[in-house]
Amino acid sequence: MVKSIKDDCYDFDNNIVFVFDLDGTLTKNETLPVIARYFGIEDEISKLTAETVKGNIPFIESFIKRVNILKDFSISEINNLLRGVDLFSKIVDFIKLYKSNCYIATGNFDGWVSGLIEKIGCKYFASEGFVKDDKLLSLKLILNKKKVVKMLQASGKKVVFIGDGNNDAEAMRVADISIACGLVHYPSKSVMNFADYAIFEEEALCRLLKQIHILKSLGKSIILSCAGIGSRLGLGKTKALIEINSKSLIDYQLSNFKNIEDIRIVIGYQANEVISAALSIRKDIIFVFNHDYFHTKTGASFYLGARHANEYLIAWDGDLLVHPEDIGKCLNYDGEYIGCSDIVSDEPVYVIVNENNECIAFSRDNGDFEWVGPACFKKEKLRFVTNNVYNLFESELPIPILRVRARDIDTYDDYIRAKNFVGEWSNE
Repeated sequence: MVKSIKDDCYDFDNNIVFVFDLDGTLTKNETLPVIARYFGIEDEISKLTAETVKGNIPFIESFIKRVNILKDFSISEINNLLRGVDLFSKIVDFIKLYKSNCYIATGNFDGWVSGLIEKIGCKYFASEGFVKDDKLLSLKLILNKKKVVKMLQASGKKVVFIGDGNNDAEAMRVADISIACGLVHYPSKSVMNFADYAIFEEEALCRLLKQIHILKSLGKSIILSCAGIGSRLGLGKTKALIEINSKSLIDYQLSNFKNIEDIRIVIGYQANEVISAALSIRKDIIFVFNHDYFHTKTGASFYLGARHANEYLIAWDGDLLVHPEDIGKCLNYDGEYIGCSDIVSDEPVYVIVNENNECIAFSRDNGDFEWVGPACFKKEKLRFVTNNVYNLFESELPIPILRVRARDIDTYDDYIRAKNFVGEWSNE
């Protein structure tokens, strides 16, 4: 059961509503193949489904064809059949806990899915039809999910839409927050183009929904910024995917973060490749899109990754390597800090320190140490900046420093130094 707000002693934002797609988002199987198998029409339905998923047939045309195939079957028989479809229980628990803030929007015919949705227990929108003698004669209304979102927004609500297929894309485009759901299959390209988040594990989705709903969430979140193109490095790939000793940077980082629950990876360039690499290591990651990665820097990525995160935000760049013995210091430090190291890079950002071991300024010209990236910051101070993460901290100085052994990789020479750095700690 999803932990209640009362257990956390925090209020939630009652102005937020969650709109869930049904098939493949709340159900563990698509409902259409379930119906097709039951009535022995799998070949006909599977071809139609495949063409629809590929985007070769628009949803409305596909839905009309489905209705024509299924209209001679008993509505009540289909309804009873779909009552038995497996649901993602933790998400259903979330919906039941906050049912006044949750809706389902499904293109399916109401008469087929009403029994299944009854089990979930929230308000819903579905397609409608003319019925006679327990048979669907024709369609009266094909649900437009975008109109559902706009209607809720017009009533003053902030809408979070969760979906996976092409039919969800337009609703996600206009929603205030959009979550691409990959629990059953990989979200469609059109959905990913509009999504703010992508999730591939049920508990991670519940965690994100709760973080969006709660006004303040306890604990720490790691925001791993992997959206950039790595142009100065010149290896033709985003830096999170470059390898040192046959191991990618993202593998090094996620291996070190295994005891942290809430990890958010901000993606942009080569997003699908980063998702694939990260999911091969752990499934419960929250992926955050920076669709404007070409025109923004790490400050924007950090903001996007942090805006619905926990109370303390740990900033970590995708091109950063920290000595394994210093990782614990970064993750377990009590309070805010700015991570810095001895000066080793070609183009460092310098950290200027006072007698209390606090950072009082950053400089491109000179300083006491080099800014290397790990930093911890309270979410209540978060604001949007288009430039670098350290620019976000400048208005909050002084902040204590935390000295670590680390290398970040901006240029090819930095990359060579990082390889040597890993070799040194591997031989210790």
